[in-house]
Amino acid sequence: MSLSLGEGHTPLEAAPGLAAWAGVDALLLKREDLNPTGSHKDRGAVRQVEACVAAGQRVAVISSSGNAALAAATYGARAGVTVVAVVSPLTPRGRVDELARAGARVVVTDKPINHALRLSRVRRWPDLRPSLSDAALTGFMTLGEELAAELDDGTAVFAYASSGTTFAGIGRVLVAADRRVHLHPVQAGLVNGFSAAFGRPGDGRRSRVGDLGVRHSPRADEVLDLVRASGGQAWWVDDAQVAAGEAALREAGLALATECAAALAGVRLAAGETEVHTACLLLTGRAAPGPAAPVGDALGVAHDFDAVRRAVEDLG
Repeated sequence: MSLSLGEGHTPLEAAPGLAAWAGVDALLLKREDLNPTGSHKDRGAVRQVEACVAAGQRVAVISSSGNAALAAATYGARAGVTVVAVVSPLTPRGRVDELARAGARVVVTDKPINHALRLSRVRRWPDLRPSLSDAALTGFMTLGEELAAELDDGTAVFAYASSGTTFAGIGRVLVAADRRVHLHPVQAGLVNGFSAAFGRPGDGRRSRVGDLGVRHSPRADEVLDLVRASGGQAWWVDDAQVAAGEAALREAGLALATECAAALAGVRLAAGETEVHTACLLLTGRAAPGPAAPVGDALGVAHDFDAVRRAVEDLG
């Protein structure tokens, strides 16, 4: 049985109003928010779950603030693979409820990345965190294939980046195709590994984006090499710039995740500092539904690994 839910082949739309706001001649929106679960993470998740099925794995684990976990849980439920989503107490309650409806076993802990990694080792469950997954990288390469076919040389591609796995997948394809498309990852808050390499370390404060993802990416060297080879740069945006991006997206009638606002703010910043004329903004995720307040201890917080392990001890 095919696990596909129709992910990929998302539309590319011109956005003249947002282009004027950002200060570029043309802005193209790659509508990854129209994927089945609302984000580009579907492209990686379907490949990851296929790999679990092929290996006979019926349980997998992921630490994620939302989109990656939602995609993994949705495709996992389709394949009969239970996904344990290990999340922070700062995760919006609406997103946690969405994960549970998708079939995830949600575990709230104040050390989601560390506890998920240890759970993967102890229980020998695959870790579906995209930064650690070659299957996810393969899925993101399909986005690169679409962009290679759709974009003209000279276009600058912007998206929010934490581990940079998406940019690694896109960049590998564009380099292989000998395309002159410039890669511009955007970061915020304490997630600044790529931007710091371009002299933009940020202000050391947490961000309204939520400090998504890893701070020290295992893919950093490859991503930075690809960005530099493409002629692009990495950017860092502050909360005021992100808020302005959110307002611009709302004015355009788009309900998107905060990281999309950060990426749009990055387009505006780059247009003011460099010669960016045509930009492609990857709309990597839609806004989370339901309550935006943090889940906190509403589901109970596992403060140590033993508590995390007990929460999933019934799973095979």
